[in-house]
Amino acid sequence: MHNKYLDQAKKKLQDHYNIDLVKDILLGKRDRVLLFADVSNPQDVWLEVISNTLLLIGFPDYQSISLNIMLEKIDYQNKYAEVAGMVEYKDYVYGELFRFNQDIDVTIPLKTNLGKTWVRFNSYPVNEHPNLITLYLSNVTELMVHEEELYEKTHKDPLTGLFNKYTFDFHYGERYLKDHLHVMYLDLDNFKVINDTYGHPIGNWYLVEFARLLKSFETTYTKFYRIGGDEFIGLIFENSDTVKEMAQTIIDKTHSIVLKEQIQTLSVSIGIIQSIFGEDLARKADDVLYKAKKSGKNKYLFEIESR
Repeated sequence: MHNKYLDQAKKKLQDHYNIDLVKDILLGKRDRVLLFADVSNPQDVWLEVISNTLLLIGFPDYQSISLNIMLEKIDYQNKYAEVAGMVEYKDYVYGELFRFNQDIDVTIPLKTNLGKTWVRFNSYPVNEHPNLITLYLSNVTELMVHEEELYEKTHKDPLTGLFNKYTFDFHYGERYLKDHLHVMYLDLDNFKVINDTYGHPIGNWYLVEFARLLKSFETTYTKFYRIGGDEFIGLIFENSDTVKEMAQTIIDKTHSIVLKEQIQTLSVSIGIIQSIFGEDLARKADDVLYKAKKSGKNKYLFEIESR
């Protein structure tokens, strides 16, 4: 490392400004904790405090803390994990934090004495020793609360709370090769009549209630998305019989969504495609939906993907 100016700078800072190079400049940042760690045993890494205190990120004022203890405090109830999937988010976090031979910059939420605390991990290897890393831990909760809100807005439909088309495209790209995939395309029948007759506030009420029905079928990977207007799509990871039962239950329960007796009963048509090749499944499910609409509505049709 090239440090030919170090002694001169250190002396000038002390003589002219009464500033200590190490305490006042290198360790002078009061909004982050500086630590080091020996990573020779990745299963048992302890972070040793150099300056400031772990109180800044919501932990007791320990001199050292186990990385495993910090990982046990990860708050998986966050919008990033909701979109990515719990398993995928955990793999991402662990994959980032354990890249000890590279620079790390990752922000994760932890359950601490301060509540939900977003902590930014910046670390880099110590070139002079292969088993040592330096870390900066910063409390960035105020920033991340806003960022998380923006992230949710870009991934969810604001009216129904379902995921939007943007998230559907992301999930489809990540999951289209998973086993037992079915794509379910749903369209409310004659919904324009409700909007035109009773107004959009009533129409919106029906959309919210229908979305609540769809949410009741969601699991770890089975999710529903509002594509736009009264069109919805689902990525379903179940066997075919279960998917058919789900479709019929959705149709039956949709009839029970009634705001007032005089308002038209709601119904839904559904097109389902069972994935074989995983190619353009949304369009193919939409084609099946069109057939269901043409054959009388208020029903589902099921097809197996073909080329």
